Amino acid sequence: MTLGAIAGYDPKDPYTWNIPVPDYRSALDGNIRGMRIGVITEQMNSELVEPEVREAVVKAIAVLGELGASVEEVSLPLTNHAGVISGVLLAVEAAMDHREWIRNRLQDYGHDNRIGLLTGSLMPAYAYHKAQRLRSLLRQQVLEALGKYDVLVLPTSGKPAQRIEDDPVITSKQTASRLPYLFTRIFNLASAPAISVPCGLSSQGLPIGLQIGGRPGGEETVLKVAHAYEQKSPWHTMRPPAAVAG
Repeated sequence: MTLGAIAGYDPKDPYTWNIPVPDYRSALDGNIRGMRIGVITEQMNSELVEPEVREAVVKAIAVLGELGASVEEVSLPLTNHAGVISGVLLAVEAAMDHREWIRNRLQDYGHDNRIGLLTGSLMPAYAYHKAQRLRSLLRQQVLEALGKYDVLVLPTSGKPAQRIEDDPVITSKQTASRLPYLFTRIFNLASAPAISVPCGLSSQGLPIGLQIGGRPGGEETVLKVAHAYEQKSPWHTMRPPAAVAG
C-alpha cells in the first residue's frame, strides 16, 4: 500500500520513470506457476554463506519450485565483487559530500565513518572510474539474466541476522570490510528492485533471509513471488525467541 502511494513519476526527480503505477496488491494471488526463477550460483556457493543459511535458502527455493515455478542456476561472476564496487563508490561520493566537515569536524563522526570518509578522500580517481565501469558491467550481467528469468534469488546475507552490538574497532584490513556477508548491494548497483523475506531461523533462533530481485520497474513481480512464498511458509509469522515484544 505504501509503495503504491509513493511510486510513480515525479517531475522534480530525474531518476523517476513516467510509467503507470500498477495495483501491487492485485498481483498478490499466490500464483507463480510457470514463472522463471534464476538462482545466482556465485552467491549460493560463496564462502561467505554459512551452511545453515545455505540450507534454509535451498529449502525456500524448493518451495518456489513446488508452487510451479521453473528454477535454474545462473552464473553472474561480477556479483562476487558487488561489495567492493559499492564500497568504493559510497566512500568517494560520501567523502565528496562531507568534505567540509571532514576538514573541520572529523571527530564528530563515529570511528568507522571516519575511516570510510578518510579512505574516500584519498581514493585515486582511477579507482573510482574503474568501480563505475565495473558497476556498468555488473548491471549488464544482472539485466541480461533478468531478460531470461522473471526474478533472481539468493541469500539476503551469508549470515543470520546479527545481534545488536557495538561496532568493533577497525584494527586490520579484514575488520575494515564492514558487513561483507551482505548481498543486497547487487541490486542496488543494478538499479533494480529487490525484497528480503524470512526463510528460516538459525540454531541461535535468529532470522535468515531469502532475497528476490527483479527487473527495473518490476516491483509487482518481486512482490508476487515474495507473497506466494510467504503463503506457503511459516517464517514471517514467527519471532526470534530472544526478541522482546514492542
